[in-house]
Amino acid sequence: MAEELAQTSWRGMRISHPAQWELAIASGADEPGRCVFVDRTDQRLDLRWRPIKYVPDLDKVLQKHRDKRNDKERFSEMTGAPANWRGLVRKAKRGTVVHAGTFFRNRRCLVEVTVFWPGRRNMDLEREILSSVHTEDPDAEARLWRAMGMSLRLDRRYDLKKSSASVGRIKWTFTTGRKRGPQLVIERIAMVDCWLKVPLRDWLEAELPQGRKVLRRDPMVYNTHRGEQLMTHSRISTLAGLRGLRNLHLDLAWTCPIEQRLYHVSFMEASRDEEVSLPKHLEIECCRPILAVRPDRART
Repeated sequence: MAEELAQTSWRGMRISHPAQWELAIASGADEPGRCVFVDRTDQRLDLRWRPIKYVPDLDKVLQKHRDKRNDKERFSEMTGAPANWRGLVRKAKRGTVVHAGTFFRNRRCLVEVTVFWPGRRNMDLEREILSSVHTEDPDAEARLWRAMGMSLRLDRRYDLKKSSASVGRIKWTFTTGRKRGPQLVIERIAMVDCWLKVPLRDWLEAELPQGRKVLRRDPMVYNTHRGEQLMTHSRISTLAGLRGLRNLHLDLAWTCPIEQRLYHVSFMEASRDEEVSLPKHLEIECCRPILAVRPDRART
């Protein structure tokens, strides 16, 4: 039976991986591109990428892995790799480590992947993982963000400023990088049946920080799910106030019965208008089936 794969998309890079390999490290704003995946016992996959202006020699790129090791460790050339990939295979104490790299010429992007196989190496799955790696068009109007159970598309002018993942609660904060510019916060909260004991509108109002004044309350529908939305405003600097600006906030919440998750979206922008709208191209997916998690199957 084929391995059940999940897809992660982060800062313009996509990769498919076993569903039980969870994202443990994800690069933040202004950091080199990196995603690290772990299972219950080991770090399994380390994906790194960076833009470069020249065509690299992949053999020299991979040589650094030889240089870090002592002469007793055995390396061999990776065979059966997908097109345009080069790799080294190293025998470790508890399994096999594979270092591989490729260069996306049209995106001018160097990608390096390290995969750890405890016990026997699964070469079929390894090729599938490497073949899935690709970069998004940097000029596309929207960028896909998919990780930690959340999946959304968003105007490419927004970048992830901060992310947090506590038990049962994922929170991503996006900004355009402009000082006092708009801010978008998206949360996905688990176990709704266990803690949501009040109407959704009451919960949404209780989540508002102090100092918010409610301008309007409305029911709404998102992804066919009934939800609630609030338009509020908060204080702004005196100078901005003299220019007729105020901080307007739009908060939405709905529950997805298929995922058993609550989604909360909060958007803030300084405006002279009576209301604000969510950023264009924003599409938040829900109703996604939960992937089955099974132990790795090793094949040589």
